Amino acid sequence: MKHVKKRHYVLITLALIIFLVLFFLSSIIKNYVNKNSKELIGRKVELADLSFNYFRVSLSATNLMVYETNETDTFAGIRELTVNFDPTKLIKNEYSFSSILIDSSFINIINDEDGFNFNDLIPESDSLEVEENNEESDTPFRFSIHDIKIQHGHASFDDKTVDTQFRLVDISLDLPKIAWDSESSSVGINFEFGKQGNVSIQADVDQIRNEYDINFKLNQLEFGNITNYAKTMIDIGGIKGYLNADLNFKGSLVRTNEINISGQTSIENFSLWDTADKEVVNLEKLSVGLTSIDLANENYQLSHIAINKPTITAELYKDMSNIERLLLPVTEVDSTIQAAPIQAEADTSDHLFYSIDHLSVSEGEITFADHTLYRPFQYDIKEINVNIDNINPQNESVPVNFSMNMNDQGTMDGTSAINMINPAIFEMEAHVKRLRLMSFSPYTEYHIARPITQGDITYDLSINMTPTHMANNNDIVIKELEIGSKTQHEPQVKAPVKLGLYLMKDPKDVITIHMPVEGNPSDPNFSVRKLVWKAFSNLLVKVAASPFNALGNLVSTRPEELENIPMPYAQDSLLADQKQVLDKIAQITEKKPQLIFSFEQQTDPDEEKASMAIKAAKKRMLAEKMPLNTEQDISNFNTALAQLEDNDAAFLAYISKNISNADTMELTQSCIQLIGEDELDDEFQKLLLNRNAFLRYYLIEEKGVDSTSIEVNTADLRNLPEELRSCNYKVEVSVK
Repeated sequence: MKHVKKRHYVLITLALIIFLVLFFLSSIIKNYVNKNSKELIGRKVELADLSFNYFRVSLSATNLMVYETNETDTFAGIRELTVNFDPTKLIKNEYSFSSILIDSSFINIINDEDGFNFNDLIPESDSLEVEENNEESDTPFRFSIHDIKIQHGHASFDDKTVDTQFRLVDISLDLPKIAWDSESSSVGINFEFGKQGNVSIQADVDQIRNEYDINFKLNQLEFGNITNYAKTMIDIGGIKGYLNADLNFKGSLVRTNEINISGQTSIENFSLWDTADKEVVNLEKLSVGLTSIDLANENYQLSHIAINKPTITAELYKDMSNIERLLLPVTEVDSTIQAAPIQAEADTSDHLFYSIDHLSVSEGEITFADHTLYRPFQYDIKEINVNIDNINPQNESVPVNFSMNMNDQGTMDGTSAINMINPAIFEMEAHVKRLRLMSFSPYTEYHIARPITQGDITYDLSINMTPTHMANNNDIVIKELEIGSKTQHEPQVKAPVKLGLYLMKDPKDVITIHMPVEGNPSDPNFSVRKLVWKAFSNLLVKVAASPFNALGNLVSTRPEELENIPMPYAQDSLLADQKQVLDKIAQITEKKPQLIFSFEQQTDPDEEKASMAIKAAKKRMLAEKMPLNTEQDISNFNTALAQLEDNDAAFLAYISKNISNADTMELTQSCIQLIGEDELDDEFQKLLLNRNAFLRYYLIEEKGVDSTSIEVNTADLRNLPEELRSCNYKVEVSVK
């Protein structure tokens, strides 16, 4: 009997010990963790409460905190952790958890110059290498976890290297089951990112087929969160906007490169500004439809790319543009990369396939400013609409349609065809309609030192280009063009552009130009813009350099008749044929009142004086014989003078009578001696002045030409080149 009682005492004592151990086990573990956490993991850990429910076979922990190495700031924590174990499955040799709940967990990750704040938690001996275990077990490890939930979680990432913080709020995860023998499993994850962002992930895994299907939804993710990262790549002041996505990822768990992506993604209310706080890019919405992105087969198919209301602000300065300055860090890196040796890469172009069913730009705008001129040029291209269909590398003719509003002062539209197999084959037709030209005055003031005060242009352009030949037709109609007065600046282009344009006007004040241009695109210096501008400049210079070709056509006469008005030596009045030339010039000034005709009198002074001396000697001889009392007497006198030849016997006798040794001298020398050099010089100067006066009087008083359209002067006869020493008026033309 005593033996039996002792056995009962032992069992009771053992049961009491087990009870006490189980009763105080949670406190023992909690105190052990709190006191020895630094030795265990190298960090201070605080556990507020730990309890075991032996009847429900569950564990509960509250307010578990892991601190930073400074033992003051918190690194991670869980407000409540509940784990429920299902012991009934142990009968089947399976470890099963009926539920796991993690409530209000948080983690604060920091990255600074020394690295991440969790680096010390990773043992130095850790390696990514997996040790091979050749031992195989006949019985697999059996486990199952049901109803895994994370709720009200928070995560933060503070990257001090770029002064950027990320916050994930209200993180939730719902995993119904994960087990060793599950044929499929699914998981849902949700969290808030930033002020408005929301991320939702739903993943389904088929473990029989080793396939996964993930739906990823992103709503209103702010770009402002990555501003400082962007600043390390491009020279910007900041960015803002929102990213949305609804994507589906399907792939293989075994062949990890087999990923197929489909869905929609968009960017809304995007803005990027430079370091001077000037907006460079603004975008209301960019949406992309992904039909199929097959990474394994390099097959990328998009249903659409739609760009709505993009605005680009481009400013050109003498050193570079604002966009070039913004991309300067990238271009500097590119130049460094290009300087490095280039290794040959495998050509994957035969395998790559891409397609975009439709690409569109709607209501775009470009605000352009050129600060390289004497004064800024500012121009807005609005309502830019572009539509492109069926883009793929096998399409030989991708249609492009475009239209735009040119500064509210004209329109431009056109079509184009792009050969994706050979991009060097290109076609385009464009039409500029009634574009007002006054806005381009800053350019004309810079290049020709004159503004455009009026006019509009209609321009039809066509380009047909192959790899070795480009045919470009330019049909230009400019109406009512007016060039203003010369500015105080020196022109950059030394060409009479204003004169050329004015001369090209027809009687209706219209300039019509048909200008075909050809070139070879394979030429390294080939440029369509340069070829067109060169052809246009050459045309202007040609017209301006030979203005009388255009003016001759205007009055139906030969150009050379207008360029030079020959005169006999000693002529002191206008002859009939000379007046006919001046009449045509008067007609031209009536049709083109902005022209200025300059008449420069040229002659050989010696030849002129010699002729004047002979004529004066004849007048003196006739005056001694004929009366000059009446108009009839004067008429008879002029008739006799005109008929008197230089070798007339009576005239030669008169010279011999009045000049000694005349028979030994040239007739001109005898006449000069008879008249006297001083008197001859005076008469010569009077003749030059009288000729100019006669010409001005005839054009202004008799023909009614505006005095501002006529300039008459005498050349510097003392320094006149020998080839110009003939008696005439050299005519030049310019624009007021």
